This record gives sequence, structure tokens and C-alpha cells, in this order.
Amino acid sequence: MKTLKFNGVVADNSDKEVYDWFGMECITPKMVSDFLNEAAGEDVTIQINSGGGSVFAGSEIFTDLSKYQGKVIAEISGICASAATFPLLAADKTGISPIGQVMIHNVSTIQRGDYRDMTDASKFLLGSSGNVAELYAKKMKVSTEKAQKMMDDETWFNAKEAVEAGIVDEILFEDNHSVKMVASLSPVLSPEKINQFKNLLKGEKKSSGTIDVHFDDEQMKQLTAMIDEKIAAVKAEIQVNNLADKPFKNQKFKPMFGGIN
Repeated sequence: MKTLKFNGVVADNSDKEVYDWFGMECITPKMVSDFLNEAAGEDVTIQINSGGGSVFAGSEIFTDLSKYQGKVIAEISGICASAATFPLLAADKTGISPIGQVMIHNVSTIQRGDYRDMTDASKFLLGSSGNVAELYAKKMKVSTEKAQKMMDDETWFNAKEAVEAGIVDEILFEDNHSVKMVASLSPVLSPEKINQFKNLLKGEKKSSGTIDVHFDDEQMKQLTAMIDEKIAAVKAEIQVNNLADKPFKNQKFKPMFGGIN
């Protein structure tokens, strides 16, 4: 049985290069599609450790998994939150590590504009969250209203609670002792920041000249460390290239004082 590591941010296909540049794990619809094509109908396992991400990417992944001809088993190895729960809704069988966590909540977005824009955004979010609530309700065998209430409350489940709620079928390795743990969501880059980073990678200059990224303290430390590592690597490469191009001391005089062959 083939296994796909469903790790990191659930990202759109076009955003993968940015996460790769930062050395951040991500999973995209194309990665899932390529995996399923290679599996060619063989039973597959989707091993999930993801804090979620793009709803549209997650929806595309849900569709591909739902249409897959072989059996799909979803296993939560760590955290399974937000859009990362979509494979649970498409799988034939689901399991969770004794120390796994599941979280469901409403669809969210970033919107700017006047009251009309905000009203439109609210309608979109209500509709999108309602669609997801219906899928959760079907999976957990509860009313859509109850599923929506759990999403409104941003509900977290440990392994035992996830099975009791019906969002997961079984606890893996049940002979082991279950340990409750805290897990944080993956730092998801906003579409605006994704585009700014893409422009930087292409060497294009934005009129603002700056990039304004807001993360919490822990996420900022992680991103700062990754950026420092990238900068150090680039500096080291430039230094090596400069040394290779720079003549050795007195090298220009060697033709004159090189002796007789």
C-alpha cells in the first residue's frame, strides 16, 4: 500500500515555490493528484500532520480523493486541522495516533473594502462554512446545525474525543497509552505575501519596496531563523565565487617572474 505524507500547509499549486524557498513543508493538489496517478487504483494511505491552509486547495484534494478508484485510508499522525481535515471526509477509513489532535472551525479570509465588499465576503464565508458543515455532519452523523456550532466554537478533539464524535473511526496502536498534547497551527502565508515573495524571487521590484509580514513571536523566530540561514548560504556562495574570480596576490606579475620553462 502506497503512503503519502500529507504534511505542512495545504497550499495552492502556484504557491509551492514560495514555501519551498523558505524550507517549509506544504501539500498541494498537484502533489496529491500525482501520487494518486502513480498509485493507479492501488489502495493508499494519506498520513496527515497538517494545520490546514487553503480551502480551495483542500476542496480540490477532497474531490480527487473522493473520485479515486482504490481504497483511501486517512491516518492522523500528528495534527489535523482546518482544511487538512478534508481527506478525512473523503476517506473510506480513518484512524488517529493516540497523541493526535483534530480541529474544525469556520472558513476565514482577509478582505478589504467598504460595507458592500464586507457583506459579499460574509455571504461567501457563510456559504463556504455551511458546505463544510454539511460534510462534517454527514461524517459525524449529526445535524448540520450541530456541526456548524462545533465549527463556530473552533472545536478541538484529542484521539478519544475524535472517535467519540465520529470524525475519526478508530485510534491507532490502541495498546499504547494515550497522551494529550498541545499542537500549534502551521504558519500560513497570506495570498498577498505569497505574491510579494514571488515577485522578489522573479527579481521584480514592488512600488512599496517593503514586505510587511505579521506572525506571532514563535512563528517569527522560526521564519527569521530560516531567512538568516538562506542569507548566510547566499553570502557564502558569493564569497566563494569572488575568491574564485579574484587573482592571487601578485598573480599579474607571474608572466614576468615565472622563470624559464
